[in-house]
Amino acid sequence: MTSTPKTHNNRALPLLCLFLSGAASLVYELVWIKQFSLIFGGTLYAISAVLCAFMAGLALGAWAVQRVLHRLEATGKSWDLVWLYGLLEGAIGLYGLAFPLGLGLLEGLYPAAMQAGLASGPWLHGLEFILSALLMLPATLLMGATLPLLGSWSIGGRAGSVFADVSLLYSINTLGAVFGCLYTQWFAVEHFGIRGATLTAVAMNGLVLLFSHLHRKRSAREAAAVRPDHARTADLKVPGTEEPSRFESLLLLFIFIYSGMAALASEILWTRVLVFPLGSSLYSFALILATFLFSIALGSLIAEKALGNSRWALKFLVVELAIGLVSIAILPLFNMVPEWTSRADQLFYAVENTAARTLFIRSLFAFGLMFVPALGFGLAFPLAHRVHLSLFGTVSRTLGNSYALNTLGAVAGTVLTPFLFIPWLGIRLSLFVIFAGLIFLAAFGLVVHQRARPRTAGAALAACALAIAGGFVYANPVISTARLGENNLARTEITENKSQIRLLDYKEGDFSTLSVVEDQATGARTLYVDGFSTATVAQGFGGSAYMEAMGFVPMALHPAPEKALVICFGTGNTLGTVSLFPGVEVDGVEIDKNVLPLAHWFSAWNHGAPNRPNTHMTIQDGRAYTRWTQASYDVITLEPMSPVQAGVVNLYSKEFYEEARARLNPGGLMMQWLPLHLIGEEDARAIIKTFQEVYPHTSVWNSFLTRIVLLVGSNQPVSIDKNRFDAMMQNPGLKASAERMGIRSLVDFADFFIAGGERLKPYLEDAPLITDNRPLLEHSAVNLLPPLKWQTDESFLNLLRFRIGEAPPVSGLSGDEAEKLHGDFQVRTAQRFAVFSRRYHGPGEAMFARQNFPAAMEAMRIFLDQNGTAPISLKDARWAPPAG
Repeated sequence: MTSTPKTHNNRALPLLCLFLSGAASLVYELVWIKQFSLIFGGTLYAISAVLCAFMAGLALGAWAVQRVLHRLEATGKSWDLVWLYGLLEGAIGLYGLAFPLGLGLLEGLYPAAMQAGLASGPWLHGLEFILSALLMLPATLLMGATLPLLGSWSIGGRAGSVFADVSLLYSINTLGAVFGCLYTQWFAVEHFGIRGATLTAVAMNGLVLLFSHLHRKRSAREAAAVRPDHARTADLKVPGTEEPSRFESLLLLFIFIYSGMAALASEILWTRVLVFPLGSSLYSFALILATFLFSIALGSLIAEKALGNSRWALKFLVVELAIGLVSIAILPLFNMVPEWTSRADQLFYAVENTAARTLFIRSLFAFGLMFVPALGFGLAFPLAHRVHLSLFGTVSRTLGNSYALNTLGAVAGTVLTPFLFIPWLGIRLSLFVIFAGLIFLAAFGLVVHQRARPRTAGAALAACALAIAGGFVYANPVISTARLGENNLARTEITENKSQIRLLDYKEGDFSTLSVVEDQATGARTLYVDGFSTATVAQGFGGSAYMEAMGFVPMALHPAPEKALVICFGTGNTLGTVSLFPGVEVDGVEIDKNVLPLAHWFSAWNHGAPNRPNTHMTIQDGRAYTRWTQASYDVITLEPMSPVQAGVVNLYSKEFYEEARARLNPGGLMMQWLPLHLIGEEDARAIIKTFQEVYPHTSVWNSFLTRIVLLVGSNQPVSIDKNRFDAMMQNPGLKASAERMGIRSLVDFADFFIAGGERLKPYLEDAPLITDNRPLLEHSAVNLLPPLKWQTDESFLNLLRFRIGEAPPVSGLSGDEAEKLHGDFQVRTAQRFAVFSRRYHGPGEAMFARQNFPAAMEAMRIFLDQNGTAPISLKDARWAPPAG
């Protein structure tokens, strides 16, 4: 195939288009995964199904376009490939606009399938793959076609430019993907919402169409055409080079497919490691993906200059060999991850920390682990395309088939890693096996390429096998649970003495990495999920009070609960507390199946929850379960992971609260966990405002821990029933549970009440709503700069101030009992304010110290009256400014 030489000016617009199309594709991918998760849920199976469907569409598009181009060649006509490329991008944009209509249809089909008996299991996950593939296929087919199409235009029939052109084009397209990733996750969704981000991707497609049209006009005399010479293999050979045999070509192709599998598999596995020092926020996942893509893009960009335009097969094999060697060489460093995580946490929680420093430190972790191997994958990509030219015979076939098969390898990596490698081998051993396989394949390829004699080849491969065995001894990738942090990723808090912490259990599961540790000095036990402390329990008062409170408070407030739903199992304490109530059937929903086998470590606190006769567990995403279940409940309570972690916002949005409300029986109660120590004050206001938007009768409750707040919502007024409370306290199990929370009397329970929703409305007036379209919590500033203790106290104090002059409604009291309860409650209110006044030298401090509560509370009221509706600031001159 011959082609008109491309000048610098002639290529500028197409390269810009390629950058934009790479960016738009990543926007669509990330946004669509978010939207599908609202239908299928955020389970591993659902996410994998969507991701596989997306990449399978890309592969099919790349394969299809080479066949189309071959037929266009046969017509003998000239075709402007850049303009055709622009038309495809325009079609992608149009489909992006119409995509929500398809989602609407899917929302009708999916529940019908579940009601037909596909509520769980492989049939459901297969259905999720088929439905998502069908919906995305028109767009992903066109996306997969764009790079081979533009590459065919750029290269034409000039075999000598395959390596250089693919190197440049692939790097530009991947750099666009880097931009699209960071743009979507760090900016677009936060400021424009899901729909707005989609529209910006549509605009990018529109720009590509426009620029392609401008290029067409400027290049009218230099038509970018497919010429009718069919680009015979003989025409594409470069003088002085020896093309590989067919067997060697097929072997090199298989290695490239395997390399695609290794690249995606290792990216998943490295991500599972990096969430420990980086955390599980949206910013962290975006940084990891962007680092991986940037390293690949850079490798592709420098490939020709770094490697030279000759001996491509040899260099391809050496690069693949080097990727495997480096990836195994760094495995022992994984034992340093727990220590690095502790040091990263110390910097993260330091008073003098900044958001920029957090990003810098996290970038160092991501680049330090992934940069060199990912750079190698980038170097290998253009090399492989040049190598495969002799196998496929034409430029268009080479670009389309190579891209398609490498992407299918990536699909295999996406499936095999969470469902086979990690469950059977663990993270490190999976990496070792994958890259040991790559090393052996590359060594075998080198033997074939060098045309070694059988004896020499056998000796070389035997030496390679011995080297891999030596690498196994060196890397020691097998999981061990003998000691904390040694051949495992288990960690502790930065405030704990590692020498007195014992690792009780450890599991690298398909969805997350779980560990249970015990403080041998106190007996406290903690469950960690991907390095995040989800719950700590201990004997005695307060050991697991807030988790029990999340079950006890709504169940005690409901007049006669018979059916309850507990979303998120964790240690099982909330579920166990709910199951203690007589005559109650409890459905539990947990997204990670590997959490349940760890429940026995917490049986002293969770009452053996999974095995109680009135509890029924379902492994499913809490949002998806709530949306699609046909069951109805008297009480729904949940304790998800940190609200600002990626994906958890789906359990804090207005739409979720509406779905939960639809599952409540008349008079039913919804209880939401609000951890003030994990979010900022603006986040807390947004959560309460969103919750109150759906539940007209909202109240705020709190256990003795000021950092944990409980939101209770209903369509009907909620009150404490004294007679029901007294009856509950006659039940030995409920009484023991209540006493662990510090509840021994009615006033103790009433003291959990902070404020009613009506009084909070002025404070929440300008707070934004959290919606599926605007998942604000994922973009919270605390992802980069966590709240300090005084900031958490300030958030709580701004809720507590509305308790002055208010008390929870209580029924069943005589006049004297009501008067006494009112007086005791006012004392408890004063005692709560005393904590903050004395801690921060605020209004009434001296009088609080002397327990002159009436005078102290009068001073606090004067302060609040002067402050008006403005939020309390502990930086105010009337308080002693806290450190930091």
